[in-house]
Amino acid sequence: MNDSQTENRLLDKVRQAVADYMTSEGCGCCSNAEKHEKHKARLAKLLKVPMYGDGSGYDFNRFRTLERRHGK
Repeated sequence: MNDSQTENRLLDKVRQAVADYMTSEGCGCCSNAEKHEKHKARLAKLLKVPMYGDGSGYDFNRFRTLERRHGK
């Protein structure tokens, strides 16, 4: 398998993981917390996102886009 094929397979996996995560969020009446947590863990593993020191979840926050404050 060449580098391009490897990259495409990884991209396919990430796209699928993000899609699964997004659809598991749902709205208040149709959310599925169990699936949501499962998909979050899958994304964290694929993206090598570390857990918080206390093991309470994955530290996606360290990778988020920093939003500019209004007026600054």
